[in-house]
Amino acid sequence: MQGVLAGLVDELRSVGIGVSVGEHLDGARALAAIPLHDKEAVRAALQCALVKRAEQLETFNLLFDLYTAGGRQPGADLVAAMTDGELRDTLRAAAGAGDAQLSRLLADEYVRRFGNLQPGSPVAGVLATIAVNQAADLDGIRAELLVGGRAGHGSGASPGLAGRIREARADRAVTAFRAQLRAAIRRALVADRGARAVRTSMRVRLAEDIDIVSASASELEAIAAAIGPLVQRLTHILARLAIRRKSKLSIRRTIHLAMGTGGVPFRLVTEHARPPRPDIVVLADMSGSVAAFSRFTLDLLVAMDSRLSRLRVFSFIDGLAEITGLVREARGAGRRLDAQQAAKDAVRHSGSSDYGFVLREFAREYAHQLTRRSVVLVVGDARSNYGDPATAAFAEIGHRAGQVYWLNPEPRRYWNDGDSVIGRYAPMCAQVRECRTLRQIADFVESLTVSDFAGRIHGQLHT
Repeated sequence: MQGVLAGLVDELRSVGIGVSVGEHLDGARALAAIPLHDKEAVRAALQCALVKRAEQLETFNLLFDLYTAGGRQPGADLVAAMTDGELRDTLRAAAGAGDAQLSRLLADEYVRRFGNLQPGSPVAGVLATIAVNQAADLDGIRAELLVGGRAGHGSGASPGLAGRIREARADRAVTAFRAQLRAAIRRALVADRGARAVRTSMRVRLAEDIDIVSASASELEAIAAAIGPLVQRLTHILARLAIRRKSKLSIRRTIHLAMGTGGVPFRLVTEHARPPRPDIVVLADMSGSVAAFSRFTLDLLVAMDSRLSRLRVFSFIDGLAEITGLVREARGAGRRLDAQQAAKDAVRHSGSSDYGFVLREFAREYAHQLTRRSVVLVVGDARSNYGDPATAAFAEIGHRAGQVYWLNPEPRRYWNDGDSVIGRYAPMCAQVRECRTLRQIADFVESLTVSDFAGRIHGQLHT
């Protein structure tokens, strides 16, 4: 088991989960104190020893499953002796009962029987996934579970809550078995080529390292789950981005201190003024060129709204629309904000980006509302479709605001190429950063410091 642990630690480090020597030793000591035949006990012990952040758990669990795959389960021979019809009937019963152990046996058998895995084939996992899902007919299983549930409650469909509960149970059972099938395919591939080769072919990565623009549906789910911890760090630092005020006289503490000495000597006592909370203003590009990133931007803004009391949000394409209310409604309802709804009023004519019009409109209608404690965050690719970039309007926004930052979801190598005018805006920003992954955004967040913010404000006040 210590060899498996060493391999697991190496793979964790290779995908960006830092494991120190001390933590490796903690894991080894934990394994010496628990029954190694209990896989879930081993998983829990190593999670405690090796994983420091909640958003890394999913990647850890995947690597753990890869490195502990193998071994024939008790009961596998009985399942292997079933006919195809018996296998399906057993699957329906196991799904209805929520029997995870039997479901795992059935998943292994479906992969063995229908996966047609070819040793060394580079696309074996993809083809096997398609084949076993077709063979399992999980949509049919779901329909049968619903029919069985209605039969248990009398003839006819039961409306209302009972019906929704049956649907939720059926969906949960089907989703769980799909996960079992994926795990069974991974186990079969590990047996064929080893855990490290499977990890490499699966491109196992932390959610924070996934390219948001090109992420798959499952990867986007992992990114969405990791937004919460990122927003906590972001809002904590943004809340500190306020102007440092001079100390002010504390009359109460001065008098209290003087009473102890009869007023001789008389010493003034000062206290630091509480910094004002910053106004966070976000301009979010919702055009087609950044459509994939726009979905993430909206999720991030809804999460931020739950933690910031002074957040204003504007969407833009070739027009400008304030969507602060929509963001607040989505947060209050606990739902995602629909991208089409957010972009509806941001289309003025063609629906092609017009940064010049948007910046002039914002400068004319809203710049006067900005103060030195305003932090303006622009999220967009700065592609102007060869129109006027309105740098004078952007300069006015930067002059009014305390600080301006720009996050660009386009790869840096494409900046200032074609109709990209990011270089025209950059001199008026405190920072311009590429932000295609959560890690890049987290790095940007970590770069924001009170001293940087205060220093920039001080420079503006003396120019």
